Amino acid sequence: MPAFSRVALIIFACSWLAAPLQAAPDESSAIPLSAFPRERIAIATRSSFRQPVFDAWRADTAETRAQGLMFVEDGEMRPDQAMIFIYEPPQYVSMWMKNTRLSLDMLFVDANGCVVTIAERAEPGSLATINSRAPVVLVVELKAGTVAGRGIRVGDRVLRLDAGWPRESTACTMPEQRLP
Repeated sequence: MPAFSRVALIIFACSWLAAPLQAAPDESSAIPLSAFPRERIAIATRSSFRQPVFDAWRADTAETRAQGLMFVEDGEMRPDQAMIFIYEPPQYVSMWMKNTRLSLDMLFVDANGCVVTIAERAEPGSLATINSRAPVVLVVELKAGTVAGRGIRVGDRVLRLDAGWPRESTACTMPEQRLP
């Protein structure tokens, strides 16, 4: 492959993988959480007969996905709350914790509703990227410690109760992928 083509391919790949890492808003232009749409989600775990239900803010536009839980203080988020980021079509997603003031657990969810990657206790303010490692349609952010406390694992299923999603029930079977 010619050197120019290799460079173009590398630039394209880097820009495609980093696409969700858009410019972060500053606090003065932040959208208030009360303006985000809300919905209920449940996480069907294999480790428990219960399906914990969370009241979730929904980030489904470029602007709301770029902001997410930035500028939210730890005391402003209850253990039964979440933020969901919606991506269509399925894609590789990279997240970061810039301007995020609370530690979070992240679930990366494929088009079948299966949790494919988990990142626990993401560090507030960190610019390190947290990658999905597989194409996903949802990222669920929970208060740090929720994954361990609820026994959530790769292969569990996220249900968007108000959206009736996922439409089909497919078994979730995949290898464990926990990020440090």
